[in-house]
Amino acid sequence: MSLYEQFHQQFEFVLATTEADKQSVYRLRYQVYTLEFGHAMPGEPVRQLEYDEFDRSSLHCFIRHRKSQEAVACIRVVYPGRDLGELPIESNSRDEFCHQELTPDVLPRELICEVSRAAILGRYRKRHAGPESEELIYPITDHDYKVSSLLGVSVYLASTVMIALIQRRHALALMEPRLARLLGRFGLTFLRVGNIQQFNGVRAAYYIDQHRAEEALKPELKSFYRDIIRSLSSQFEESVKEAVPPCALATEYADS
Repeated sequence: MSLYEQFHQQFEFVLATTEADKQSVYRLRYQVYTLEFGHAMPGEPVRQLEYDEFDRSSLHCFIRHRKSQEAVACIRVVYPGRDLGELPIESNSRDEFCHQELTPDVLPRELICEVSRAAILGRYRKRHAGPESEELIYPITDHDYKVSSLLGVSVYLASTVMIALIQRRHALALMEPRLARLLGRFGLTFLRVGNIQQFNGVRAAYYIDQHRAEEALKPELKSFYRDIIRSLSSQFEESVKEAVPPCALATEYADS
């Protein structure tokens, strides 16, 4: 059994469409961004929730450990609409774009979106020395951590599916250069379109074409990616279709 198949045995992809699921995403983001990394973030610190005004115009996904039902990773895709005048990256990197064509001001407004708020719980990112809690279900063994190492690329593969489901193509992201390099090893090639800047660490604006991203995925990822498509497409059709009309690809995904 491949590592990707083992990942699907341990984890499931969930579109956060209910308020309860969104609260799980916001709690996870607070845990990672505020408690683990110490960033000053918006939201409700008293309730340990991290969220902002862009969450209202976003499609959210989180990855849940099947046995424990713990939300362990998440990501969102922000899309301009009636309630959103601009993307977060337009204000956070307004003077930092260095590409003449691949910027929010030039790309078709109805086809752009932003991938952001990717987060993975710390104990799934790195194994800590010392005795484990008796209540800990997963990860425990070295092999568990090897499977969990796919969480990073998994959330970005999920975002690639989500971009198609909301009828977008051109995606922007403010990310660390080392993350962009890592994703490139899997075929998710983000092009840097902004200068290096300080924003909760060293980051830059990046761009990716959703259509080309699907075509460029490494062969060993194809089956794994199709499983994510099937999972998220069915959830989208059931829960989000009325709010965000699915694109032609969504119907194609559902039949694949």
